[in-house]
Amino acid sequence: MVGRAQRLNAQRRVEQGLAEMVGLVRGVIADGRVSQDEAQRLTDWTRDHPEVATRYPANLLARRLERIFLDGRVDGHERKRLAAMLAQLAENPTGFGGGYPLATDLPLTRPPPEITFEGQTFVFGGEMAYGPLHACEREVMERGGVAERTVNRRTDYVVIGQLAATDWCQAPFGALLDRVVQYRGRGVPIAVVSEEQWADALG
Repeated sequence: MVGRAQRLNAQRRVEQGLAEMVGLVRGVIADGRVSQDEAQRLTDWTRDHPEVATRYPANLLARRLERIFLDGRVDGHERKRLAAMLAQLAENPTGFGGGYPLATDLPLTRPPPEITFEGQTFVFGGEMAYGPLHACEREVMERGGVAERTVNRRTDYVVIGQLAATDWCQAPFGALLDRVVQYRGRGVPIAVVSEEQWADALG
């Protein structure tokens, strides 16, 4: 009974923290822009709230901010991309969507597979809330995996970005999923997973 109460209290703290984060995000993006000071304030918040920053969608924001500040500053391009991400989060606090179908609306593998990285080959499709494609590929390679740009017999996972195309059936996004279906028909067990599932597996 005590354990259940503790879990409920922990969940409540996380939910309150996520609500606080969304309020902060909405304040930052109110003018449609993100200054370096505002980005730094968001970074400080995620570092001060690690129990929240490891939960979706805060984990995607925390990782992007961490990458942005690797060189100690935020350039104009990074601020523009960050502003787009924050606008999506402000509009849809439970995740990323804002007018786009979420990856959960897409043909994901059911039940969700366990995602491992060592020796596994990943292909990314759609726009990733996590950040640029090369950043996502780097996360895979740092964990012993392989990142490729096209689906083939070596592919183990196709990761669908949270900011999916307006119509995922359209090319080139739909073409990628068509190739998954073709290879599955040939007996290649390719798993289609959401960006949220992939990000959770990063740890």
